[in-house]
Amino acid sequence: MSHNSSKARTPVCLAVSLALASGLVQAQQTDEGIEVIEVTAQKRAENMQEVPIAITAFSADTIDKMGLKNINDLGLITPGLETNNATATQTSFNIRGISTNDFGIGLDAAVAVYIDGVYVGRRGTSNLNFNDVERVEVLKGPQGTLFGRNSAAGAIHIITKAASADPEGQFKATLGSHGKNKMEFSGTAALGDNLNGRISLNRNKRDGYLDVKDSDEKYGNQNDWAVRGSLEWAWERAELVLRADYSDIDQQARPAVTLNTTFGSGDPFGPIEYDFEGKETREAGGLSAELNYDLGDEMSFTSITAYRQFDRGNAMEDDGSAYASAYFVSNLIEDQSQYSQEFRLSQNTENFKWTFGTNWYKEDIDQTTQATFNTLTFDSLAVVQMGLDPRIVLPMGTGVAGAYMTMGTAKAQQAVASEIGRLMMQGLTFAQAQASVANTLINANLTKVLGQHMEQFDNNGVTESVAIYFDGTYALTDKLDLTLGGRLTYDVKDFYLHSEPQNFFTVPFGGVGEVPLAVAFIPQSATQEADWSKFTPRAVLDYQWTPELMTYISYAEGFKAGGFNTLGEAPAVKEETVENTEIGMKSSWLDNRLRVNLSLYQYDYTNLQQLELVGPPGGVPTYNLRNVDAEGNGYEAEVIWQATPDLRLTANYGHVETEYTKWQYFAWENSGSKVGQAISGMPEDQASVWLDYYFSGLSGQFNLHLSYAYTGDRTQGVDGPELAVLPFEQGSVTGLNDDELNSIKGYGLLDGRLSWHSDNHPFSLSFYVHNALDKEYIIQTGGQAMAVGSPIATPGLPRMYGFEFGMTF
Repeated sequence: MSHNSSKARTPVCLAVSLALASGLVQAQQTDEGIEVIEVTAQKRAENMQEVPIAITAFSADTIDKMGLKNINDLGLITPGLETNNATATQTSFNIRGISTNDFGIGLDAAVAVYIDGVYVGRRGTSNLNFNDVERVEVLKGPQGTLFGRNSAAGAIHIITKAASADPEGQFKATLGSHGKNKMEFSGTAALGDNLNGRISLNRNKRDGYLDVKDSDEKYGNQNDWAVRGSLEWAWERAELVLRADYSDIDQQARPAVTLNTTFGSGDPFGPIEYDFEGKETREAGGLSAELNYDLGDEMSFTSITAYRQFDRGNAMEDDGSAYASAYFVSNLIEDQSQYSQEFRLSQNTENFKWTFGTNWYKEDIDQTTQATFNTLTFDSLAVVQMGLDPRIVLPMGTGVAGAYMTMGTAKAQQAVASEIGRLMMQGLTFAQAQASVANTLINANLTKVLGQHMEQFDNNGVTESVAIYFDGTYALTDKLDLTLGGRLTYDVKDFYLHSEPQNFFTVPFGGVGEVPLAVAFIPQSATQEADWSKFTPRAVLDYQWTPELMTYISYAEGFKAGGFNTLGEAPAVKEETVENTEIGMKSSWLDNRLRVNLSLYQYDYTNLQQLELVGPPGGVPTYNLRNVDAEGNGYEAEVIWQATPDLRLTANYGHVETEYTKWQYFAWENSGSKVGQAISGMPEDQASVWLDYYFSGLSGQFNLHLSYAYTGDRTQGVDGPELAVLPFEQGSVTGLNDDELNSIKGYGLLDGRLSWHSDNHPFSLSFYVHNALDKEYIIQTGGQAMAVGSPIATPGLPRMYGFEFGMTF
């Protein structure tokens, strides 16, 4: 779909503007001013301001003073990144409008997460806590050449702190509202002539924060702990680093509030109700060995060998109510292990910097998906299937009887039809005969009708990926650099799926007897295999106008392998590909007291993979995958101003516009295309402003940190089917807009921290507050329980505050 001419001219105009502005930049850079962060976005340590990639980086100091706990906290303060995850073990990250909405294992994530150069293969374990972290790099746009598989939208790289021969340690204790208590420890020291070690531990607990109706209990607790360690051997020309980490989570699952005003209050910020207490658990860990060897002549060799594994369970209250005829609980159970190996050869000379590498990755993952209902939930399902207002309450057992009459085996359905015919021959009308058969079926299965109905789907996936890549930067002149790179990737997947009936009912006609009943998952068993390959190039031209100003233009492609529908046999979906063009500027002004970074981008996405819970009219919806095309364009700006030696101001802004350009129909569809609509999940506008002020007092140094983050309106990619009638009055829900899409209303959050560091002792004290204005906002809406007429909303965190005590030694 074409863009208007003003948009098409924007990058060219910017390029001209940047060229004209270059003469205004200061000629010399002083040693004072804004901190320069070194990043490894191009597989070598470089000044972030000299890397022609859109990067937002967070140092350990920034992570600490902003109270960032994990990747989920980065979304509000990183232009182009959206997180908004209400669960730690089932996350989805969105960069510039692109993410993956599949909770199953048939697809991979579109945003790649790395820890110390090791790919973290699944969303169930990607949101690890920042334990002893040196920095975090958010790389926006396709990173397929250097980072490889599944970084079509971008990559997030977590770099942990290295061991040191200089002994040092740190202890921090936190006490806060809602029963918050956390302890953190880290230390490093020399363990031998050439051996250094480092270890860190943290333990975190918090009580719930949501009122529960008719209870003194609170919902939404936290309970996790983690340990990380490393050993580093250093010789004259070689370095070997062994790393290990382990983490454990055992806490309540994400909260959910029904918006159906028959099932509950419909108020996302009132006391919640539930008839199942959700729970999420995860044990995750990994080992890696990194060898770096200096070959001489500015050439080095790197090998990274890694193993990672996790087990997780996520049992969720999906209907968000205590209404018996809406009871819907889902449970995801996963057991994953992965191996990876990367070899890398690189050389950094004055005119030519290059990296040649190859990597191998293998994953084995099992997933069990369980859906549990009250059998009476079929009454609510029937209301939705008939296209009625989900607030309507049918006579008890109506939907159950309908399921028994229409969803059994062919023999059972024939027996039901024969019995209706027999009664009609005795003089009953069709409606009377149908009602009589329904009552007979209910009475014959009364214990089942008043009981629960659980269905299960089992999967196993084995993925093997190999790739070879090269990326090189050549200095055409002393100011103009050309970077060319490419990666050839080959992925092969073996996928197994199986479901069999777990429930049976009795048909007391025609000698039929016990009949299997499957509503959520169609009984089936299949083994599938497919492979995909793709060459993804990268080209960058950057010009260093002065030591303080660099501009660049780049073209990059990304690739994400195809996959399979986790919950039903279907042809493999096609691989995703993205073509991204970008122009940017990185600059320092006023003797490095002002930093301005800009980027503009445009991308075309082909075969975006989407999971939807849909089905033929009148049928029970099932999960299906479709490929669609989309496009997007936007811009991002980051500004840091060291106004005085004691005052620093930071601001950033991101704007993105996306739309579907091609829509694939399922076999039963001939309408419902979303071409022209925005891709769900990403707000058009994001912005944040930070203030840091330093001053002396009480024999120490104070730091006042304030931040305000705004995220705009956004639509939510729901897991459930669209409802013919909303179960609430449009515009009546706090946190939702009064529009056709019931989009999530934008919101802004104010955070603050006041820290004091003693001049005479290794102590520090801090007071922090998150969401200082106690803003009510919604994280997500929709949910699988839309299938039974119960869309949910998840409220965001309220005001939280506390004190921290720190000590170094």
